[in-house]
Amino acid sequence: MKPFWDGQPEISRDLACVREMIARCAAAEDADVHAAISQLLSASGKMLRPAFVLLASRFGAPDRDRILRIAAAVEMLHMATLVHDDIIDGAHFRRGVATLNAAKGPRTAVLVGDWLFASCFSLIADIARTENARALSHMVARICAGEIGQSADRFTVHTSRRRYLRRITGKTAALFSLSFYVGAVESGCSEEVQSILRRLGFCVGMCFQIVDDILDFSPGASDIGKPAGSDLVQGVLTLPTILALRADDGGLAKIIRKGPLSRRAAARAARMVGARGGIDAARLEAETYTRRAQREIQRLPPSEARDVLAEVTTRLLNRTW
Repeated sequence: MKPFWDGQPEISRDLACVREMIARCAAAEDADVHAAISQLLSASGKMLRPAFVLLASRFGAPDRDRILRIAAAVEMLHMATLVHDDIIDGAHFRRGVATLNAAKGPRTAVLVGDWLFASCFSLIADIARTENARALSHMVARICAGEIGQSADRFTVHTSRRRYLRRITGKTAALFSLSFYVGAVESGCSEEVQSILRRLGFCVGMCFQIVDDILDFSPGASDIGKPAGSDLVQGVLTLPTILALRADDGGLAKIIRKGPLSRRAAARAARMVGARGGIDAARLEAETYTRRAQREIQRLPPSEARDVLAEVTTRLLNRTW
């Protein structure tokens, strides 16, 4: 699969530096932590959040080393949430690679996740502005609240679209928004540009999570590192299912209420979600957020970074992985 940033050599180079920085932090720890972090880095995906820190900084006058450290801290925070998600979900694979939880057990996975959280704050303690360091710490609480809300709603057929959107705001979009905002603030962007980039990050994050949830219904979901229908198996109702339930004759709701679902039952429910228009309706929601994102991009000063953001935003809507 072609690397996401393959057409952007400068971003690719800087993201390689971010990976190296995280690996150096891990190298100072014991062998188990080092091996675990190396495994996570080898399976790292698009690295969108640190890339957005880097791109946002280009609208100001960034100190490259400072911005790279902040980008690394943001990625470590994201990595920590993924490790803990896999423990909660009992996931065996992520992006086609065995999770730490599956390979090393929950004890090691929890400790590595905690190390990533601690190292994230240690990395930026001496360089980021106080308000940005505080914002990163608050982000942990928001992400946890999103996960708690998702867990509480398992197999609940009355979950509303509004509740889902609020949930993914904390779970995903807030960190995207913070990535843009921190990059802008730390590179001295004007307050107007900071606000534009923060709104842009929110819209991109919302679209990203909705598309991610749509892809869970794809027959090729296993190609992106997780079995198709895994959200339904766990009783997690995402936007396609929530919207499909509006047109349900009772059959889909009946299957979900029976949970936990077998793979066979989840596959049947997934077909119902498609037949009741849930996937198409969710796609329209993702397109709405993309249009909002593109409007924010056009408010930014003309530059190569603006052009990259416009292109990437469209690619994220149309992605298949």
